[in-house]
Amino acid sequence: MTRMKRWLWALARRLHHWDFAVVLPWLARLPLPLGYALAEVRGRMNALTGRDWRSMGLGFRHIHRQSVEGYAQWSPEASSFELNSWRRGRFVSEARDEFEARLIAGGRLHGLHCDFEPGDALRHCRQRDRGLVLLTVHFESFFAGVGFLGRSGEVINLMSSAVTQDPRVDPAVQAHFEHKYRGLERYLNGGQVLDMELGLRPFYAMLNRHETLVLLGDAPVLPQGASMTVGFLGGTRTLAGGGLRMAQRTGSDIGGFICVPNGAGRYRLVMCEPGPSQDPATIERIYQFFSQHIGSHPGGWWASDLLPAMPLKEKA
Repeated sequence: MTRMKRWLWALARRLHHWDFAVVLPWLARLPLPLGYALAEVRGRMNALTGRDWRSMGLGFRHIHRQSVEGYAQWSPEASSFELNSWRRGRFVSEARDEFEARLIAGGRLHGLHCDFEPGDALRHCRQRDRGLVLLTVHFESFFAGVGFLGRSGEVINLMSSAVTQDPRVDPAVQAHFEHKYRGLERYLNGGQVLDMELGLRPFYAMLNRHETLVLLGDAPVLPQGASMTVGFLGGTRTLAGGGLRMAQRTGSDIGGFICVPNGAGRYRLVMCEPGPSQDPATIERIYQFFSQHIGSHPGGWWASDLLPAMPLKEKA
């Protein structure tokens, strides 16, 4: 790396630090309409540079290109204009999620309005005689959606990851994730946000207590991790299957949800009705639900760079 490139990279890292240490907390203190508008501007700036916290901290320096490749794999007929539009949307959606996380960390979730579809969606979290695994994806405002689920009055738990504690990740980013997780817990009725790296025993205990466990369902298979094969985004793919395995081993139901913005401070949480985890049709229905919503707004899905790591099953 030349001296100029080293200097530019050092500058980029310094700006990245101040973005999470100063800009995001400041945005979360503004009136909601202004905060949301500036959060979108921040996302568009990230799209111009092709940077986010993973590209800066974990070495995913070509995440903008990988995002386009993921979209192209799913939709090979898409034009270059569409692919780049989705790529820009992906950064805007991720930036909005980060802004919403700061709102939650600052205790402002009560000021956000959410409509539930169907209208009685929260009943799935109430008065259950078994556990409930709720899958979601890196789509639009999923993190705020977890907080809205807490309005059921029942215990809601979230499985997180310790990947942000990687020493390469900027301390301001690490602090951001710690603040957002601890802030979210205030709305979960005694539920917890726990890293999966701590082991699965606490999550099995949650389900055995008939609580709700939320986890992301659009992740590649981890080394030595559980896997499943399911129809998702144009083909039959192999994805991480830990959530399905936990549901099956505890006799829990499994369902899904997405949460989408509907104006500044307003949201829709759409539930895919839970069903028996032992029934293969249930998991197929959930991933068809995810595929339909991602397909209606590809730029809202900010994990498209991971799609090539979810291999298509070869036809016999």
